Amino acid sequence: MTSRYLKRWRLAGGGASTVWIAAGFLTECMQEVDQVLTDVRGDAGTRDGAAAS
Repeated sequence: MTSRYLKRWRLAGGGASTVWIAAGFLTECMQEVDQVLTDVRGDAGTRDGAAAS
């Protein structure tokens, strides 16, 4: 929803280019953090499983 609003605003010349770029950058950062956390949780689960064996 927000991205559609920002896209329309940018295309209409509302000066949202910087906001659009920043939102895209933050989205990518959040996806990277999510992937790292998923990897860490997986590693922790593997270590816990190995310790229990």
